[in-house]
Amino acid sequence: MKKFISIDFEDFAHDLKRSLGIWETGPLREKALWESYKEINDFLSQIGGSEKGSKATFFCTAVIAKELPELIKEISSDGHEIGCHYYFHDDMDKQSIYEVESMLGKAKDELERAAESEVIGFRAPKFKINQATPEQYLAVERFFEYDSSLSVNQPIEIESFIKKMGLRELKILPVFWEDFMGQKMKLGGSFMKLFPESFSRYLMLQANKNGLNPHIYLHPYEFNDLQAFKVSMKELKSLGFFKSTYWSLRQNQWHKVGNKSLKHKVSNLIGGEGLGGTLKENLLN
Repeated sequence: MKKFISIDFEDFAHDLKRSLGIWETGPLREKALWESYKEINDFLSQIGGSEKGSKATFFCTAVIAKELPELIKEISSDGHEIGCHYYFHDDMDKQSIYEVESMLGKAKDELERAAESEVIGFRAPKFKINQATPEQYLAVERFFEYDSSLSVNQPIEIESFIKKMGLRELKILPVFWEDFMGQKMKLGGSFMKLFPESFSRYLMLQANKNGLNPHIYLHPYEFNDLQAFKVSMKELKSLGFFKSTYWSLRQNQWHKVGNKSLKHKVSNLIGGEGLGGTLKENLLN
């Protein structure tokens, strides 16, 4: 069973403040981004088992490439794949096709300039890309060779989706989901933190049984509970007391609850055989 890990490499604090209207853009938490990458890279090296088995795909927001190109370059130089996670961490499904095309082009250019290598993979922030009509997926196809924004349970869903969107060249490398009490449970993120290891192992076995490679997606702020990307009450105060209190508490889901056990869970799930390499390598195979 080939297993893969991808990292949605984003600055949570920057992105939350943007989504809440606190700013359009602002300084990144450079120290937290560098330290989180070092921690992730060290962890991957420990569980890899081989050079190929310690490599992952990092879907990076292009604002990081613009402000910290040397960090993107280091990720690439360490042998990981750089993928595109849009320019900002915006809900692109709510944007016009003109804005989407502009952001995709800008993002690809910034990431390739920083990585000094071609960027062929894309994942929409929060997996939010318009799947009701084909315009946004066709735009992705114009810039990239594969997309990893789709969640499926069976391989046949990929074929049906490609036909529905009218895609001719774009490959789909999905994240697996399984129904649990009416909820689509994905393999990674908060689901992996909040549920026991046995549940993620069940999802991996189900993915393999259904003919899909298990693919775990994670975020840099989930690898420890230091809360280096948490937005403080002081930073949220312009929202008013109740809204700022809500978002201060809500952030525990991402920065604290279940974070301590994450690396142990993932290490056990990957096992001694290590990873199958980057998603790009899976595409070529």
